[in-house]
This record gives sequence, structure tokens and C-alpha cells, in this order.
Amino acid sequence: MVGDGYTAAEQDDFLEDARTKWDEVTDIDPYKSYEGLFNVWAVKAVSEDSGVTGDPSREVVRNTALGSYFWCGDTERLICVDLDRTKTYADKAPATDLVIVVSNSAKYGGAGYSGLAADYGYDGVSTLSSDNDRSTLIAAHEMAHSIGLLADEYQYAGYGDYPHPEPVYPNASTLAADRMAAERTKWAAWLGEPDPSGGLVGTFEGADYYEYGVYRPTENSIMRSLNTDQFNLPGREAMIAGFYRSANALTPLRNTAVKATRFTRLSVELADLGPDTGLSRPQLRWYVDGREARQARGRTSVLPAALGVPSDRRTHKVTATVVDTTTAVRSGAVRDLTSNSATWTVSR
Repeated sequence: MVGDGYTAAEQDDFLEDARTKWDEVTDIDPYKSYEGLFNVWAVKAVSEDSGVTGDPSREVVRNTALGSYFWCGDTERLICVDLDRTKTYADKAPATDLVIVVSNSAKYGGAGYSGLAADYGYDGVSTLSSDNDRSTLIAAHEMAHSIGLLADEYQYAGYGDYPHPEPVYPNASTLAADRMAAERTKWAAWLGEPDPSGGLVGTFEGADYYEYGVYRPTENSIMRSLNTDQFNLPGREAMIAGFYRSANALTPLRNTAVKATRFTRLSVELADLGPDTGLSRPQLRWYVDGREARQARGRTSVLPAALGVPSDRRTHKVTATVVDTTTAVRSGAVRDLTSNSATWTVSR
């Protein structure tokens, strides 16, 4: 999280605003249930002027570290930034998968950039205004483009028929419900299920900016409108997949490259994912040569001998695996992403 439009005297304000906005975003599921998979750094950027260009009116210009400005692309609510300057500050953090720019403003606005990895080393930049209540929903929405690879589920009047092949997005499709179910693709596994955003999951025409010939999973969701903070079921599953693409819920506390003995204690640390909302359900299991040692299920520290590794002078493999058994995942491919393992070689 990088501040923009904060002078040297306002850096404490930035830190407070960053903490507040992050707390608000992580009150929204599935961010809430997986907050423990995030490492968050605040990067101070000192601006010459306080505030943001375009606030309160279009002709206002302010000299800021990242060049935040409203009226991006002639749309008042869009806050754009200088991406090269943003990278200079983001690179001060130990590691970066996603950048959130907190722009010092009470005006409604924000934006999202994705697909930046080739040029910047991280996939996305999301912008938000620091002191506008609705900017929290904007941030949760815009981050979802980068994390969950989600499409916008709204359409623009006059865009007409969808002119492209099947979208790559997990929440947009040219297939109506019957064909989607027959082909067992996209969100077929969720069709007919009650959705947290209201109603049932189906195929609702109008998505990815177009009015006809392309469908979204639900009547409404946070990817369609900011009158709700709910991701629909397919969107939530896509977000969980995105979390695990960048994060690991299991960390070995002993080097896996160093051989262990039957009496070497093997320990792992599990990420404290977040409050127990019932959404995230990690289960830890131990295996000897691929066979589960059921007596050790859930334990974070074990002795190979107690797992059943024999003293036969042969080499054996001990593996700790954590799998998120959440009911919010139905795709086998996504379930595989939620599985993290560590394996040690044990001899004697």
C-alpha cells in the first residue's frame, strides 16, 4: 500500500488511512476468511502538495509523488496514477504481488490495472480515495480483477452483442445454462445454488461490458454493482484460487533439502488464515511414502518414528500436506491449488 498526495507532515495520516482501508477491505469475504495469507507493507511516498489532481474540480492540479488524478479517460470517478513512479515506491517493499495506491482524497473514486506482470513484475495496481466510504468497495472490486482474474459483470448501454470468443474470465461466458451444464464448464457446478448475493446461480445476460450474447452468474454481485459487498459463488471460488496462486498456507520449519533421521523432529507452521467464518477449512495431514499416518492428523510437529517410519536402513519420504476443504470450492483444479506440501527424506 503506497500513499499519494500526502506531504511529509501527513505521513502518519497515510499510515492510519492505509490501516483503516485494509481493515475495511478484509471485512469483506472472501478477503476476511483468508486475510492470513496476505503480507501487507505500507510504503511512504512524500508529495509536494496535499491532495489529488481533479479534486474537487477538474481544473485543480496537485504535485504528488505518484501523480494520482481523477477524470482518467474523461471519467470523473477513475483515479489513475503514473505506473512507473508507482513501481519505484512499490519496489521498496520486500516483495510485491499487488499494489494498492491510497490517494489522499474524500472524493468517490478508484480504478484497477491488471496484466502488468511482464513490465512491472506484479500483476495489478488498485487505486482508492482515502476518506470515501464507498472507495472500500471499489478497492475490493478492483483487487478482484488482479487476484481472481474476474471480469466486470456490468454492461454499457449501446455496446450491443458480444463480438469475441468465449471469455477467459471465470465469471463471464457465451454459454447459456443448459449448454454450460452439458459441457460441464465455467460455473456449471454452481448452477441452481442459492447465492450469497441473492437469488440462484444461473446465466444472466449482460457482462464484460456487453449487453447481449454474454452471461454472468448472478443478477447482482460486487463485480456488477457497488450496492453490495457480496461476491457470487463462482467469483468467490475464483478469488480463493487467486489467493493460493500467490500464497502458501504451510511453511516447513526444518529445511526440506537436509536429510532427517527417524528421531529428527519435523515441524510446520500453518498460516492463521483469519476469523473462523466457516469459509476456510484447512486440514493438515502427514504421509509416509504416500500413505497417511492418520494418528498425526492436525499435528504441526512430529517424529518420523512415531509416524511409522521403520528402522530398515532404507530411505523414506515424509510429507506434510495442508488442504483447504472449504465448501466454497467445487473445481478439482482449484482444490489442487489449495493443497500445499513439504517433503523430507528420512533414513536410518
